[in-house]
Amino acid sequence: MKYISKTNEPEVLANFKAQANDDWQPSYELLRGKDKQQFHHHLIAEQGHICCYCGERIVTSDSHIEHFQPQTEYPHLELDYFNLISSCQQKIQPKEPRHCGMGKGDWFDAELLVSPLIADCEEFFEYTAIGEILPSRVPEKAERAEKTIEKLRLNIPKLQAVRAGAIDSIYGDPDLQLPLADDEIDKLIHYYSHIDNDGKYQPYCQSIVYLLKQEKIDRSK
Repeated sequence: MKYISKTNEPEVLANFKAQANDDWQPSYELLRGKDKQQFHHHLIAEQGHICCYCGERIVTSDSHIEHFQPQTEYPHLELDYFNLISSCQQKIQPKEPRHCGMGKGDWFDAELLVSPLIADCEEFFEYTAIGEILPSRVPEKAERAEKTIEKLRLNIPKLQAVRAGAIDSIYGDPDLQLPLADDEIDKLIHYYSHIDNDGKYQPYCQSIVYLLKQEKIDRSK
C-alpha cells in the first residue's frame, strides 16, 4: 500500500456537483460519460498510476473508482472526493480471483481497515522476498494490518507471484553488481519511492522499497 496524498477536489467533479438544483441532485450513478472518465483518470494520476491497495499498474480500462467507505452504508459520501480512490480490476474474468476493492466489496470497519489516505499507511505492512505481504510486528498496527490483508485478499497467490516478480527484477538486473553497494541501494530506494517523469510509480514499488531498506538495516547490525 502506497500513501495517496489528496489535493483539491478536481474541477470536473466540482462542476458536476455544482449543477444541483431543486429539480435535480447529483449522484454517483449519474456521473457518467466523459465526466466520469476524466475524474477516473484524475484519481489514477494522483495515485501515480498504481492501484490504491496492491500497487499494480492501472489504467482506466482495467480499474474502477473505489468508494473507500461503501455507498451502501455511507450514501452521503458517494461523491465525496476524499472517499474516492481507484482500485485495480474492473470486469472480473471467469476464475479470476477478486482482490483489493473487488475483494473488499461492501465491508468497512474504521477501526480495522488501513486507509491509503493516512500518511503512515505504509508502516502497517512488511514484505518478504518471495512476494508475501505481512502485518507489521508493531503491536498497535498488527491487528489492523492483518484484517486489511485478509479483507482485501492482498496475500493471494496471484499477488504474491507478481510482487515476487517485481522484486526479482531488481536483483536479476544484469547492470547491477551484486551484492549491492550502500550508495546503489540508496539510489534504488529513491527511484522506487518517487514518481518518474511520466508521473508514475513503478508497480509494487512499496514492497521493493521495504526490502531495500531492510537490507540496509540488516547490514548495520
